[in-house]
Amino acid sequence: MKVSLALACVLLVACHRGGKREATPPEDEKWIAPAVFDRGEAKVVEAKRQLIASPIAAGGRIAFDDLLVSRVFSPVTGRVTRVIAQPGQQVGKGSPLLAITSPDVGSAVADEVKARADLVAAQHEFDRQQKIIAANAGPRRDLEAAEDNFRKAKAEEERALQRLRFLQAGRMDAVTQEYTLVSPIDGRVIARNVNPGLEVQGQFSGGTPSGELFTVGDTDQVWLFADVAEGHLPEVLPGATVKVRVLAYPERVFEGRVEWISATLDPALRTVRIRCALPNSEGLLKPEMYATVLIDRPAVLAVAVPREAVQRISDHDFVYVAAGVRPDGKLIFKRRLVTTPNYAAWRERRARPPSEVFLPLDAREPEVVAVRGGLSEDDKVLVDLGQPRSHGPEEVVLTDSQFAAGKVATVVAEEREVADAVTVGGRLTFDDLRVTHVFPPVSGRITQVLAAPGQHARKGAPLAIILSPDLGSAFSDELKARADLIAAEHEVNRQREMRAVNASSERDLQVAEDNYNRAKAEHARAGEKTRLLREGALNGVTQELMLRSPIEGDVIARNANPGLQVQGQYSAGSIVQELFTVGSINDLWLLGDIYESDLPLVKQGAKVELRVAAYPGRVFGGRVDWISETVDPVLRTVKVRCVLKNEDNLLRPEMYGVVTIAAPARHAVTVPREALLRLGDEIAVFVEAPRSADGRVAFRRRAVLADEQIPGDVVPVLAGLQTGERVAARGSIFLVGN
Repeated sequence: MKVSLALACVLLVACHRGGKREATPPEDEKWIAPAVFDRGEAKVVEAKRQLIASPIAAGGRIAFDDLLVSRVFSPVTGRVTRVIAQPGQQVGKGSPLLAITSPDVGSAVADEVKARADLVAAQHEFDRQQKIIAANAGPRRDLEAAEDNFRKAKAEEERALQRLRFLQAGRMDAVTQEYTLVSPIDGRVIARNVNPGLEVQGQFSGGTPSGELFTVGDTDQVWLFADVAEGHLPEVLPGATVKVRVLAYPERVFEGRVEWISATLDPALRTVRIRCALPNSEGLLKPEMYATVLIDRPAVLAVAVPREAVQRISDHDFVYVAAGVRPDGKLIFKRRLVTTPNYAAWRERRARPPSEVFLPLDAREPEVVAVRGGLSEDDKVLVDLGQPRSHGPEEVVLTDSQFAAGKVATVVAEEREVADAVTVGGRLTFDDLRVTHVFPPVSGRITQVLAAPGQHARKGAPLAIILSPDLGSAFSDELKARADLIAAEHEVNRQREMRAVNASSERDLQVAEDNYNRAKAEHARAGEKTRLLREGALNGVTQELMLRSPIEGDVIARNANPGLQVQGQYSAGSIVQELFTVGSINDLWLLGDIYESDLPLVKQGAKVELRVAAYPGRVFGGRVDWISETVDPVLRTVKVRCVLKNEDNLLRPEMYGVVTIAAPARHAVTVPREALLRLGDEIAVFVEAPRSADGRVAFRRRAVLADEQIPGDVVPVLAGLQTGERVAARGSIFLVGN
């Protein structure tokens, strides 16, 4: 009897439990009770056709407007003696940029003089032969030969004249053989890649490719290049408005217009390149910045649903469509795959962590979403207005006794001024306006070294002596040319005297004058060649050249020793070796690379602190002197130059260090660093709620956006927290597990 009673009790309990078990919906369905709709936690809407403006999204790159920028190269080969224009300086068309000492200047002048003398001689001979033919006193062949020589001489003179005219676009000093490179346009010096003492190759010399020395122009307008998918090509029209965002200024929208659409298609990417013009009067956009682009296109008529109706699961978009009513009164909603390309891309970017996402395509989430497939007009879809919960419970409740135990302490979020800074790596270099690099002007062998490292040298002080056959050859050529000139001058004077008494022919006088003009041109050419060498030559017998310091300063480095064979900088041979570095390291340049996102924080004139490994307890101060106009296309950084005083000479070029650049202070809501908790991929704080009637203290977890890179115990909270709210500080970690 007792066994039967126990069995009956077990069966009764089992039946009771089975009666409470509720049916669960399939994975692809939702069952919603009517009470949920009554409370406003969800609603049902009909998909309707409407006009939707859906811009075309693309990636882009900022570039110079080529019509407003000029890249400056050297037209002559030589050594830079003076750098006149500095980065950021405003220059006009024809303003001097730098000075180059070059033998090409003297050669160009001498070649034109010689070519003119040859042309005059050929003209005289051609005129004489025409007179002889007119008098039937000579063969036709002599006239044709004279005419051919005249044409050749004329062409050679035109060639020499054109070269001279090209160089005269700058400023030439035929005496010192200094060429002043000038700006070809009005604008600002955007970049400078040259320093005093640098050897430059002439742009048209046919040797090593010439390096770009300056970039001059205007960035008040820039170009944006973007690649549009082939399918969107019919919808992109010239003049269409574009909206652009860049990483450095995520809250800023730059507007421009489509200016050009390529006539060709990229065969690999299946895209078409477009070019847009963007106003840039503030100079915020820099070439090589990457950008996200929205290209306006006409609104399209499409089936649309509210954005809350779309749910993204495993990289696909779904909606829940009404599919009937259950016997218990719950509404059935069936999951359906839909195609929403633009919204899917938006959701994908928004879902990624801030450290990985580049930029949202639009700052505002679309109110409605165009559905291009999978849904019909008048279909009823579910809109779930509830907020999903993540990372477990979001509210923790403590009793009054637990809170009084002191394991958890709270503080008030306060708004205060936060000092900001940007920390980067930096490298010390010479101030290239205070340092010069000395190269040998001639090929030969060093016989004496007269300056030691660390020695102070005045301008013109001797550094080394080079024994060079080039020196003897140059002076010998000049002496020979002078002798030929004197002989030609004697002959032309003699012919003039004889012609005056009719003792010689007109032809003999013309020949003498032509020879004299040629000798004069050759003497000028030889003189120009030796003019650069004469200042350093000891004498014309020993063939020794005294290498002198071009500026006053200390001998910072020496790469010369007696017996070393050197290649002359004007010999057009192999790479020329630097022999001396002369200058001062009292002022050094500090070069750093800042990330594009930190660009708005760095201003010209900002204070800089440098710490190097050699002096761990020492801080060296300076200021930001220049910020590059372009972004490095590989590193995605912007070059910054700072000027540092080095009066104790502790710092050395090529030292590396940690650079802290002061940024403008900002007002922000702040909390102690210990109040921030990293939970999964989010940063959270626990915010204290008002106490309940029974004395319990509730803390609600809230995701925030905080700038943890700011040094110190106080951290600014950029979003998610209001001034005056009380958060858990000490002991907040204990709230995670409760």
